[in-house]
Amino acid sequence: MSCKSKTTKGCIKPSNLKGNKEKLSKFIFDIPEGLAEGRLQFFFHCPLSELPIRDVLAHKTEPHIEIGAENYINCCYQPNNILPFLKSSKEKYLFLFTTCKSQSLKNHYNKRFIVGYIIKEDFIEYNGHFAVRGTTKLYSFKDAYPLERLFPNHKNIKNIRLKKLSHAETKKLLDHFKRKNNILQDCIEEIKRSDKNNKTCLGKKCSYQQECLRWNQRK
Repeated sequence: MSCKSKTTKGCIKPSNLKGNKEKLSKFIFDIPEGLAEGRLQFFFHCPLSELPIRDVLAHKTEPHIEIGAENYINCCYQPNNILPFLKSSKEKYLFLFTTCKSQSLKNHYNKRFIVGYIIKEDFIEYNGHFAVRGTTKLYSFKDAYPLERLFPNHKNIKNIRLKKLSHAETKKLLDHFKRKNNILQDCIEEIKRSDKNNKTCLGKKCSYQQECLRWNQRK
């Protein structure tokens, strides 16, 4: 979850389902690569990990990379980022970025990096809100893209939590990551080691357990 508070800031209340079905019909997934744009979505990094995983120590559930989703169990910036992204006829890539909190990574500590992305291929409706779901790719901080490099003229880079990206900005990021190694599975193994009590997942209550990379490889 991206929000600092434990509340689902900016989310649709579970009791307020009126209009949700209408939103479903407006979600768009078939986007030509030549038009593809993206969005940024911030998450909190786990300070004890050198890998770009969510802060499971603070029980953050998003991005829920185990099933390739964002805003699944908890949601944040739902009406002003996730829903517009799902309904966009041009936006295809949800780029995940964070502030590196691993003090052992001296060259990266306390700096912001775009560490991967989710391709918009599907959605999940859960508990009155929606999640983006699709192929997910994550990269080490060494291979990540510095946020300040994407916005060299931005006056206060630390204030960015979400942002719509142009086609040119999207292509720049995709071209960068083409030459990098996807460490998604390493990140999932790190989540499993760091969240031994499964505080950041639904466990047996999850409808996607059979597809979940966190569970389907357990012996």
